[in-house]
Amino acid sequence: STVTCVADAQVVPTPPAVTNSCGATITPTGPVVGPDPVCGGTKTYTWTYTDCTGSSAQYVYTYTVLPTTFTLPANGSSTVPCISDAQVVPPPPSVNDSCGDPVTPTGPVVGADPACSGTKTYTWTYADCSGGTQDWVYTYTISAPTFSLPAGGVSTVACISDAQVVPTPPAVNNSCGTPLIISGPVVGADPVCSGTKTYTFTYTDCTGSSAQWIYTYTISPPTFSLPAGGAATVACVSDAQVVPTPPAV
Repeated sequence: STVTCVADAQVVPTPPAVTNSCGATITPTGPVVGPDPVCGGTKTYTWTYTDCTGSSAQYVYTYTVLPTTFTLPANGSSTVPCISDAQVVPPPPSVNDSCGDPVTPTGPVVGADPACSGTKTYTWTYADCSGGTQDWVYTYTISAPTFSLPAGGVSTVACISDAQVVPTPPAVNNSCGTPLIISGPVVGADPVCSGTKTYTFTYTDCTGSSAQWIYTYTISPPTFSLPAGGAATVACVSDAQVVPTPPAV
């Protein structure tokens, strides 16, 4: 008979009743039980019938055991905000074959981390006793990180020379805690007298997105004051023709 599992082939069949030509019952010996197949195959039960003359013959009952099968559940997946969250190895599902025996997977084979966002996979391979294999894959979808910059920096200084000091840009991490790359500064021109001078830094994350942080110096107009006017008493008009030297201010 054909059965689906090795366990079904453990039922000892009943050998047929046999009589000789004179109607005497021949009692068989046995059965001799064949080994279980590893997966699919045959298992036999053999009886030996011997008559009073010593002649013997065998009766063999054969179970044909079908190879086991198994079915995997749908692949797993989840979306996470950061690559670090995709380092958690997910548990593979427990799977039994068509006879109720566990199918033990090998793995996982771990996919590479994406450079910034994308997918990372964990793959297990399930193999049944017949050598058939199926893969079960868990996929993490990693969202692109985000970032925001603080407000630009400002200060007011008295002189253009005070605005030559390059400010230090703030350190900024993206939403996953990775530092952004800072380039710059691009330095604005000095004003002629008063006004503003800027220092512009560009921040870039792993997605290629960028934003600028600007430090602005506001330079106050310079002031000045003159000393008291000069005076002298001379004897003649001709003495007043000498042009005096104005003070340095």
